[in-house]
Amino acid sequence: MDRARGAERDYVNTRHQILCVWSGVLCPIVMFTGLWPMAGFFPPHHPTASAADIAAIYQQGTSGIRLGMIFIMLAGALNVPFVAAIAAQMLRIESGRTPVLSMTQLGAGAAGALLFIIPALIWTAAAFRPDRPADITLALNDIGWISFVMPFTLAVVQNCAIGLAIVSDRNAQPVFPRWLGFFNFWVVLLFLPGGLLTFFKTGPFAWNGLLAFWVPATVFGAWYFVMAAFVIKAARQQAA
Repeated sequence: MDRARGAERDYVNTRHQILCVWSGVLCPIVMFTGLWPMAGFFPPHHPTASAADIAAIYQQGTSGIRLGMIFIMLAGALNVPFVAAIAAQMLRIESGRTPVLSMTQLGAGAAGALLFIIPALIWTAAAFRPDRPADITLALNDIGWISFVMPFTLAVVQNCAIGLAIVSDRNAQPVFPRWLGFFNFWVVLLFLPGGLLTFFKTGPFAWNGLLAFWVPATVFGAWYFVMAAFVIKAARQQAA
């Protein structure tokens, strides 16, 4: 009887973990839906656009922008259970030790949800009164894009914690493949250029540039799908 109850608990726990992982798969999809088809913010607004041009975007697409920002905030919420699922598997790596890397990853990843929510709130504030002076709308748009693209520090901490945990795994059957740790270190390197956008309005380091936006955006989406596949695999391995 006790064995049957234990097996049932393991099944339910695994199912919950996989459900959390699927929220991570949905996260970039929901965010992109809010940015592009709804808000029309993809590709990003050009940093050198005039106040009149930016104001016109908010005046002509007010409803879509407002709805799109709700989707981006939802994407931020979906990020939280995903990082919890990653932390659950990292705890297996740090079993018997103080799980500082697991807690670091969970804290940085959960705080990262604000990097979806805060820019969305700023952009929706710009769309709340689209008839305000164009210079104010321009300033809000700038703040939104900078707060959306520039923050890289939480991602650096989160991915470094994941990478360090994976490469330090000494279990007979590792929770994750070792190369996945180096993949997370590689992600860190590709996120760093976003921190330089404050110095540039044009070129690869501008908020719409190759190195500050397009490369990190591609890596951002790829990271969710790669990590999701291996967290699901690890959760099933744990249940078995």
